[in-house]
Amino acid sequence: MGKKRRNIQKSSDDHHQFNLDKFDDRPDDATKLPIKNDHLKTVNDGNGGGMSRAAKKRAKKRAKTSSSSTTAEAAAADIDVSNNDGGGEDVASKSETKSPMLKKLDSEKMQLPLDSDDDDDAIIQQREKTQVLVSKVDKVKKKKKKKDKKSKEKHISVKDSEATMDTDDEDDDNDGDLDMNDMEAEDDDIEPELEELLSTLTPLQILLLDRGAASASDSKESDDEAEEEAVPDDAEGAIIDPRHLIGDITTELRARILLSSLLSPSGVTVNEFYQQYWGKRPLLAALDDINENDNDDNNEVSPRKISPEAASEAAKHVSRLNGFLNRTIIDEMIRKNKLRYGLDLNVTRYTDSIGNGLRHRITLDPPPQKKKRSKNTNDDGEEELEYVVANPNDVWSNVDTSQCTVRLLRPHEHSDNIHTLLSILESEFGCMVGSNAYLTPLNSQGFAPHYDDVDVFILQLEGYKRWRVYAPFNKRETLPRESSRDYTDKEVEENIGEEEMDVVLGPGDVLYLPRGWIHQAETVSRPAGVPKMGGVKDDHSLHLTVSAMQNWCWADFLEILIPEALESAATSDKSTSLREGLPRNFVNYMGTMHQDDDGETLPEGLKQASAALKSGEDGEQVDEDALTELKAQRRIRAQQQHFKDEAKKRIMRVCKQAMSMLDDACDQIGKRFLSDRLPPALLEPERALTKEAYANKVANYHDAAKKIWPNTLCRLVRPGIARLVIEDSQAVLYHCNDNSRVYHGTPLSPMEFEIDDAPAIEQLLTTVEPHWIMVKDLIHGDVEDKMEIAQALYDEGILATMLTESPDRSVQTG
Repeated sequence: MGKKRRNIQKSSDDHHQFNLDKFDDRPDDATKLPIKNDHLKTVNDGNGGGMSRAAKKRAKKRAKTSSSSTTAEAAAADIDVSNNDGGGEDVASKSETKSPMLKKLDSEKMQLPLDSDDDDDAIIQQREKTQVLVSKVDKVKKKKKKKDKKSKEKHISVKDSEATMDTDDEDDDNDGDLDMNDMEAEDDDIEPELEELLSTLTPLQILLLDRGAASASDSKESDDEAEEEAVPDDAEGAIIDPRHLIGDITTELRARILLSSLLSPSGVTVNEFYQQYWGKRPLLAALDDINENDNDDNNEVSPRKISPEAASEAAKHVSRLNGFLNRTIIDEMIRKNKLRYGLDLNVTRYTDSIGNGLRHRITLDPPPQKKKRSKNTNDDGEEELEYVVANPNDVWSNVDTSQCTVRLLRPHEHSDNIHTLLSILESEFGCMVGSNAYLTPLNSQGFAPHYDDVDVFILQLEGYKRWRVYAPFNKRETLPRESSRDYTDKEVEENIGEEEMDVVLGPGDVLYLPRGWIHQAETVSRPAGVPKMGGVKDDHSLHLTVSAMQNWCWADFLEILIPEALESAATSDKSTSLREGLPRNFVNYMGTMHQDDDGETLPEGLKQASAALKSGEDGEQVDEDALTELKAQRRIRAQQQHFKDEAKKRIMRVCKQAMSMLDDACDQIGKRFLSDRLPPALLEPERALTKEAYANKVANYHDAAKKIWPNTLCRLVRPGIARLVIEDSQAVLYHCNDNSRVYHGTPLSPMEFEIDDAPAIEQLLTTVEPHWIMVKDLIHGDVEDKMEIAQALYDEGILATMLTESPDRSVQTG
């Protein structure tokens, strides 16, 4: 039980030069941290702590009953509303799997908080709200079931039966062919009705950033609940406002709903997206009307008259991505933050600047200048560059008069809304997520045809843009690890052929492209047949590109694992096989010029000698020189085979060692992810439970919450933002809370603890919403150490806390 020490040494992550030709602003080569043989396998028990049994009984008594609460509970955002009637049974011990450290300390059981007679109005209100949520979800499910039943009774036919049989046959063919995406989809599965309902919200509403919608929801909540109570479950036309539900879901479910909202116009669920599109093929989520007409420029179609209902739906669609960026916001960004050419923005155009009939991309960014060195500056090392600050007037002059495109690199650095969007999506994808933004004037194109090394979601914010998308050239360029060079129009026509997709994106549309899919885009006028809607700009195109999966494939993982496995196997004290010397003179029979070609290129004399030996003919009839040469060739072939066998044994030894080090490699790539990713953009419900809330004097925040007490309830403020590993016989905690919005702008600053602190830290990091764990129930020797560990994490801003009763002042710490 040693003292906790904060390591003030920063990690030595290198700051690489950005590759500005990529969708994402972050560099290819991510820092690899040294792997350690010792590791900690963290297992989330998921049931750490909870509210007192007396409070639960009171909440249960006061809450509204629901006939199907058990079934709908998981759908209701995984909120912990279970009644633990175990009479003080150890909740954590119900988990079948424990970490190695928890096994060592099996005698120390994690107990539920003791009963308290104090009324817990906040928790009771949360329970009541949850029961209302459960009831609402039940109504949605019942209505959908009734609707589906009527539809089936009306449309059953022989054709439907045949289709069902065909589907069954396909299912039989696919039995046992469950891939990783299928298993992940099963783990993350949510009620389809709930996903469908909540995905009707806009991204800003899901992120709780639409202040107007939030306040309207809050003000109407009590009235709506009273109104719904008077409406029977089977009442026709009963409407549930999803804004009343979105505030009560966990961050993990919110991330899933956010992705579902982005994809919702396509009619594809998140599970279907992961199984059928993720990393496989493009997906368009758009209003059908825009792309029903031919994209031929000469095609003239009169604007159609649409019904008021369709007009209302279209207006809702085109405004669903509002609030992230527009030209006014971009202008303010450039002026306020002094954005620099080459680092923060680019000005480009794809045009025939030479006059030879071939278009190419030109960049109008002024080149950076070398900084002048002072007399006291050491000449060693690389020269620093000074990038030119963009003049907003010059930027817009190039856009408006020269038809140039403005590309913003890292708009999330200066936009809280975009930062929050990316932060939540990082929780969904489990990898680094970045963004760029592109503003292109009418009838202009900013970039040449190319493919990228990232999966992208293109969010069309303003105007209309025509996208032509082509499948990868070949298998080698499918899911590439590096972006391509710029292709010419001629190369595209000759090597690719017809487009796989030719679509026009309008405001509110989203296009997903896997890495490796070649694409080019041009701003076009409003398509013929699409009615003009108020507030929709069509004199330029503006889209936000959200990128993911950069340097995040199996090859990246194995680049970490295999070298370390080789090093570990080579230094093993159990075998010397990898340290044994190579066979003598093996280079005389191994290599390209010694490859075995099964005798196809042997001289004619050797072929006759070989045939004679195989047929058993008398050796006297065979040329002696040819026979000698043939025997030498056979001896070489035997040596080659022996070398291959010996190499295979050692390769298998390294592979076996690699399999035993999978957790170590996962820790290292997990640390790399924490180093690469954005700082978590905490939502208001999350922030209200952290140290930041106390510092900002949030209303109703407990005065004693700035300090950890034995009866303080704790959990990690957001899943996945911290990781515990064992390095040099110490427990080391890494987290991304102090990261910069600029890639590697702030190095990781790990926290070091004594090894016997690890089980308690593990419990804190694996207890996530909606669960809580009480400080005094952490696994450790004494309460003082438990409080100090929790206090250290709380001070770092990564721990959410709650006091449901007066603080237990029986134990005091520094």
